[in-house]
Amino acid sequence: MEENNENISPAVRQDHIENMVKPKRVIKISLFFLLLFVSILFSLGIGYYWGVGGPENIKQRIVGQDAPIRYQDIDFSRFWEALEIVEGKFIGEMDYSRMIDGAIAGMVSSLEDPFTTYFNKETLKEFNSEINGTFEGIGAEISIRNNDLIIVSPLAGSPAEKSGLMAGDIINSIDGESVINMTIDEAIMKIRGDRGTSVVLNIKRVDQPESFDINIKRDVINIKSVQLKLNNDGTAYIRILRFDPSTNQLLDQIANQLKDNGVKGIVLDLRNNPGGYLESAIDVTSQFIKEGVVVFEEYKGGEKEALNSNGRGKLVDIPMVVLINGGSASASEILAGALRDHKRGILIGEKTFGKGSVQEMQVLKEGGALKITIAKWLTPNGSAIDKTGIMPDIEILWEKNQEVGKDNQLEKAYEEIGKIIK
Repeated sequence: MEENNENISPAVRQDHIENMVKPKRVIKISLFFLLLFVSILFSLGIGYYWGVGGPENIKQRIVGQDAPIRYQDIDFSRFWEALEIVEGKFIGEMDYSRMIDGAIAGMVSSLEDPFTTYFNKETLKEFNSEINGTFEGIGAEISIRNNDLIIVSPLAGSPAEKSGLMAGDIINSIDGESVINMTIDEAIMKIRGDRGTSVVLNIKRVDQPESFDINIKRDVINIKSVQLKLNNDGTAYIRILRFDPSTNQLLDQIANQLKDNGVKGIVLDLRNNPGGYLESAIDVTSQFIKEGVVVFEEYKGGEKEALNSNGRGKLVDIPMVVLINGGSASASEILAGALRDHKRGILIGEKTFGKGSVQEMQVLKEGGALKITIAKWLTPNGSAIDKTGIMPDIEILWEKNQEVGKDNQLEKAYEEIGKIIK
């Protein structure tokens, strides 16, 4: 990870439930602030090392010459005062690299946006591993809602799913440590761990009066993003687990299989799909929608951009129904919203998560990266779904305490697709 272009994978992870895009523009204000803080702390360390002076001398040099003109009048006196006190009073060793990370993380967290975050070199490495579909952990997507750390969705076949974790579960503690005041990235790092080790999550579940512990044994998480089952009645079941760089390629291969087998109807399962890469969502949606808008992006200032179907879809004429639930978030909501607005498929299940923003990655020259919320997105009909979600056309709640192998929502989906293709 020494080369800048290796600091971030060509894809972006689905964790935190974001729609991620390749950088289209430089977020100049954030980047300037970032470079300013990095320059300040780096120069401070070098200055003390070479004996060129304390914070006041360094402040004058950086703010007077190196800072962009627009920031020369910003008062950093509190920063310098605090840093000087730490320098003079702190009894332990000072790690300037960690201080830089802390300054950047603090600046970003002050925006109070759970989806705008800073990755240092270590957390960025973890990020890249996960978006590529291979990492060691429990295989659950988490987010923050109403100051609660919640399970958005356990990945199919993962230790989290096998242990009984469910979408909507609230995490109270990790290995006995309260998650109050814990950032989402800190929580992820504590839940992650080497294959074979275990983590204990204390869980609060809506339908249970008391919280309880779940002990989960970590494993390597490496699951293909698309799964297929061909049925004898001419229908096909497709489950999309996330939107990563391989998703559309896998779906394209599946589309060929469906054509070869003369499939008459599709059940598309987006339940517990936490999202992923925006471009992947556009490509996947294009498989089902021949033409027209897939999603609108709305930027700062109200500027809107329409992202359209690429017109190369192979499944545009096959009837379909779509399964959604509270774990369907972000990119999966883009797909579900487009299918609904284009009257392409019936939505069945429960209201989706409601994550209607787009994030962009900016890789930093000295390592690490910023993930910044740059836009809201709207469905083709102009609906905003952030914090509200998408309601299904046919609402059917998950039946608790079902027999192993029974899925009442999937049964309803098969019933509806059967009506359509008769």
